[in-house]
Amino acid sequence: MTLVLTPDASSRRARSLRMLLLFLLAALPVAAILGVVVNWLTAALYTVVQTAFLMFGVRQQGQATLRLDDTGVQFEPGSFVVRAAWADIDRIGEVTLPTGPADALVLTQSGLRWTLDAGTRRQVTLKAWDRVIPLSDFEPEWRTGQIGAALRAHRPDLL
Repeated sequence: MTLVLTPDASSRRARSLRMLLLFLLAALPVAAILGVVVNWLTAALYTVVQTAFLMFGVRQQGQATLRLDDTGVQFEPGSFVVRAAWADIDRIGEVTLPTGPADALVLTQSGLRWTLDAGTRRQVTLKAWDRVIPLSDFEPEWRTGQIGAALRAHRPDLL
């Protein structure tokens, strides 16, 4: 049986809020220049349009997926895929990801199976994301949820 999970609603909301704040901050320098050179209405309009456009792009990205089955675990954040057999999992530890700190499965070796392009492959391997599969983004209380049940069934030594 295959278990397929996506990030919970609170994780998605937190990510959207972080991206919104980032986009607003990024628009401020250009908006300030537009306000001084043209007018403040144009600056405000620019900020709203740029932020809306970038948030639309964020919404169009594929949603991350975590798959657990009898053969192992697969993490698909959108631009790459990490796959590991149960035996290839070294431990569970806290890692820092672009979304913040997360509990993750740490692999003994790279589990990278696919990337969108060569630049993505370089970035993923350089930052060692090819050796981690996050858990807490998908279930904040993963130890007592479906992820914990799958780990107890396949790798109880990790818990």
